[in-house]
Amino acid sequence: MSNGPYGQLACDCGAVSLLVCGSPLGLGLDAGDRPVAFWPLDAIQVGQGVDELDVTPEARSGESWKCRRCCEHLLQAHDEAGVAVLEGHTEDRVDFASVLTSSQQRRLEALGYRVMARH
Repeated sequence: MSNGPYGQLACDCGAVSLLVCGSPLGLGLDAGDRPVAFWPLDAIQVGQGVDELDVTPEARSGESWKCRRCCEHLLQAHDEAGVAVLEGHTEDRVDFASVLTSSQQRRLEALGYRVMARH
């Protein structure tokens, strides 16, 4: 983790928390039209509750990270794209500019995500 901007994401029961450092690579929508933010995998660390974190391989070539206690889904990790997908837009800035590579964008779109255009 760097000394730059960071945020914390916790499950509903508080057993698991994740730290995210920096800014998301881009924003978009998942297959259910829910807003998501795309983060570099190396920007995510477990802050607490590593023993309560369930990491399960998914059919869509990624891993689902969930809390074992409350079963809340925290993120979807896609190793091939090098991206973690977190539900909800963590950046509400209108001037947000995507920095996803074209390769990452194509991979995410192949997985069913819609990447928002650059502003």
